[in-house]
Amino acid sequence: MKDLRLSPQLLKIPLYVAGKSSEEVREDLELEEVIKLASNENPLGPSPKAVAALQQALAQAHRYPGISERELRRQLAAHHGHGLTPGHFIIGNGGTDVLRMIAQAFVFDGGDTVMGQVTFPLYRLLTTMFGGDSVEVEAGADLALDLPAMARAAGEDTRILWLCSPNNPTGLVLSRAEVDSFLGRLPGHLVVVFDESYRDYVTQPDAVDSLGYVLEGRPVIAVRSFSKLAGLANLRVGYGVARPDIIEYLQHTVLPFNTGGPAIRAAMAGLEDRAHRQASLALVTRERDFLLAGMTELGLSCLPGQANFLLAYDVPGGGQAFSERLLQRGIIVRPMGGFGLPGAIRVSVGTRPDNERFLAALAEAMSAVPERQAQQGKR
Repeated sequence: MKDLRLSPQLLKIPLYVAGKSSEEVREDLELEEVIKLASNENPLGPSPKAVAALQQALAQAHRYPGISERELRRQLAAHHGHGLTPGHFIIGNGGTDVLRMIAQAFVFDGGDTVMGQVTFPLYRLLTTMFGGDSVEVEAGADLALDLPAMARAAGEDTRILWLCSPNNPTGLVLSRAEVDSFLGRLPGHLVVVFDESYRDYVTQPDAVDSLGYVLEGRPVIAVRSFSKLAGLANLRVGYGVARPDIIEYLQHTVLPFNTGGPAIRAAMAGLEDRAHRQASLALVTRERDFLLAGMTELGLSCLPGQANFLLAYDVPGGGQAFSERLLQRGIIVRPMGGFGLPGAIRVSVGTRPDNERFLAALAEAMSAVPERQAQQGKR
């Protein structure tokens, strides 16, 4: 490699290390049962209609995608309504691919992007990948995004301002009122990106829905995904929503046939499967409350998130060590050091049996913490 000219930006980006799979943990630790609550996947699995559409489309796997991408944009416009057209949408190989398109389109010539310190780390990595600088704004006391501070951090060289709502990893949502005020403080030369991959799980009445700003003609881009509520994480289908002129510009970043036809057909069928979507939402909202109550009762400090996961912060011994304790008991959760919270873990909402198994393991792990053992010995 010494004779090759390498990108200094790429060398700054750490290699992605995937979390352990259930099969890997089962084999390594010789456990009979392993439950994965680390990746925010749909506990009900994919829509049966999506699976059927995928199987049927596989017969044409030797063909390039054709017009399926155009058909998905039409269906998304009809699904969201309110005057949106197919020209308001762009399809990506997962929501992360759409985020990549946005960074590639707007981060150039040394520009910077503004983001929260506690948020999805891909925003920082994409900014670095395309030669930009990341301006990270410290979170508020409750780990919420500090919108006034983010507005103050935006300058002449700022290209993108990243907002994640519900925020990953906190699960907290932004309200329409605070976003209205925030947008009014921004200069007109930057793009505001609303990463709303978990928007389908929101039940808070005053939560922001960025599609309204798209319809108002503002320079915003909404990013959404079929990986969560639709249960198609393994098929990689996401989309962006923006003014047609912004979408047309983003098309310059799209690779030929970036999303396969079978995956798109499955996404279209899943979008039409209202019964599966409603069942998935009902399960998460019910089990989210159950988990929050159980984790709080066992002594963890948790945020009342609006996504399909919960964040526990200030866990005993730190997030990495505590997740290892749970791993020994057959439960995979996500330590949050890479998200700016070394003392936290993120727990995906599962089915009731999975959640009960997690709470039992959590109780054991909490009782095994040296500080807890010392406290119990004094009673």
